[in-house]
Amino acid sequence: MRRVCFPLLFLCAVIIGIAPSFAGEAPLRSDGIHTQPWMKSLSFLDLKEDLAEAQAKGKGLVILFEQPGCGSCERLHEENFSQKDLVSYITNHFDVLQINMFGDNEVTDFAGNVTSERELTQDLMINFSPTTIFYGNGGEELFRVPGYLKPYFYQSAFEYVVDGGPQKKILFPRWLKAKRDRLEGKSS
Repeated sequence: MRRVCFPLLFLCAVIIGIAPSFAGEAPLRSDGIHTQPWMKSLSFLDLKEDLAEAQAKGKGLVILFEQPGCGSCERLHEENFSQKDLVSYITNHFDVLQINMFGDNEVTDFAGNVTSERELTQDLMINFSPTTIFYGNGGEELFRVPGYLKPYFYQSAFEYVVDGGPQKKILFPRWLKAKRDRLEGKSS
């Protein structure tokens, strides 16, 4: 009986041990950053050019700053980006470009200065990963999400930018409260 049970237990352990690798794990780029197939990967990291390309499609540009081994980045990819409505909203309104916070790839910033991913991260004073930055015309920063937000709030950040919240000088928490009130049928 033991001989029969041991192989069966071993097989179950192997299957259970392997199962997490099939359950929504985000693929990694060669530099260790999690990625998604809908993210912009064919870029020379010329931000002005990437912004112009996004705007030509009627979209905005978002840069997602991440680092290898970042648990919050992994959570963003596995939890948030597994939400079809969220991904659909993002891809309909934005091109998303990824930057490795500690990468050495050459980046041409909006002013035409050539720098590295690491130096750009420092210049933008990014201290948390992931950090999501929304850019407007001319490359001005419209809004920033430092760190991980749960899917509802993360999608709300994208909706806030599309709705013009930053340009209207409405603070995100106030905009979010007004959104909640609208959804609940309250007048604001």
